[in-house]
Amino acid sequence: MKLSELARRTEVSPASIKYYLRLGVLNPGLKRNATTATYTEAHVHRLALITWLRRELDLPLAAITDLTSAIDDETVSNLELMGLCQRTANHPGVADTVGTDAADPPVSDTRSSSEQPPRGDADDSDAAVRSALAALDWPDVSPTSRTAVATALADLAAAGYTVDADTVLLHARALEEIARTNTLPISDDLTRDEIALAVIRGITLHNRLLVSMSGLVHAAMSAQARRQGG
Repeated sequence: MKLSELARRTEVSPASIKYYLRLGVLNPGLKRNATTATYTEAHVHRLALITWLRRELDLPLAAITDLTSAIDDETVSNLELMGLCQRTANHPGVADTVGTDAADPPVSDTRSSSEQPPRGDADDSDAAVRSALAALDWPDVSPTSRTAVATALADLAAAGYTVDADTVLLHARALEEIARTNTLPISDDLTRDEIALAVIRGITLHNRLLVSMSGLVHAAMSAQARRQGG
């Protein structure tokens, strides 16, 4: 297809497409002559991914370049790519390294140590997460996600909530079927751009649902408790 057709199908302006081509996040089309090139479904998939990242995550072009470079790198497995997409969806402002799943770098905080909020024992929290994963017989493939859960547990413990491996199990089992259903359509039959978009879009939208649903449930339970108490 010509550039004009690519622009029409993707609803991306020709000027933006040319800019993405110059930047390198969109691969060149097949040259027909000095001024004309043709484009394929691969370009449609790449532009769909770029559009989502820009519109929904406000991801900077430098981060998009890193992600598309990983997509085009055949040495990066689909599993590694999915991990990178997961981190991009959960931490869109944090740079990452392909092929690793190390904990994200800490965000600087100018508050003094006396002003820092209390935090529970991180080692105990991490042990609780590992214990829950072992009980579920789930592979421990994402240290980033495990560290995030452990940090959340430590913060809850410091705030006075009772949290342990059973807390992790309760949440994990509640989300298991949802996650299983969400990940079924993501297969190696998809192009790598389609895999990236499916992972990032799915995590972004379901995170929004989980946060809003948590607010709804907590509000209902709070009102119910007061009604019963009254």
